[in-house]
Amino acid sequence: MVKEKKDNSDVEDIEITPGGGNSFKDIVMSQLRRVTQLANVEWHGGYYSSTITKSGKEKEIYVQDSREVFSNGVYILTLLLKPKFDIEMDTALTNFNTKLKLRQNEFMEKSSINEEVILGESFYESEADRILLETYRNKKLKLHLSLFSEISKQLSRLKYMELGGGTY
Repeated sequence: MVKEKKDNSDVEDIEITPGGGNSFKDIVMSQLRRVTQLANVEWHGGYYSSTITKSGKEKEIYVQDSREVFSNGVYILTLLLKPKFDIEMDTALTNFNTKLKLRQNEFMEKSSINEEVILGESFYESEADRILLETYRNKKLKLHLSLFSEISKQLSRLKYMELGGGTY
């Protein structure tokens, strides 16, 4: 059986072209577009799917956890924008980090595996741990959705959301 990892190749990559369109704002808006595209999917956990190839062999494909992909995209957008944060956004990020750390600690305290980081689903053999992991990932997604909302407000305050003569 051949294993393959499915990526999000249908999501537009950030393109940096020599001589234009590479301002900080362009890069931020490109990442915002990417995160917005990542949000327009059905949220699901990662899983393996089997398919038969033309040669008749079975191939296993990993479909990424859309919640984790979105969360990672929001985190990168946050890192890009951090130098432009105002006090309101700094406070929102501090609150986000506090809540995320609390969720991580709750998970690790309740999990039967003694690790310092949260591992992939295959490391958790008990059903209780897998349910706990799903609960953690759903809570993490909600935190990242809230952070994304705060980033959108920050972009508006920075006037990144203006279109020509007016705002969105």
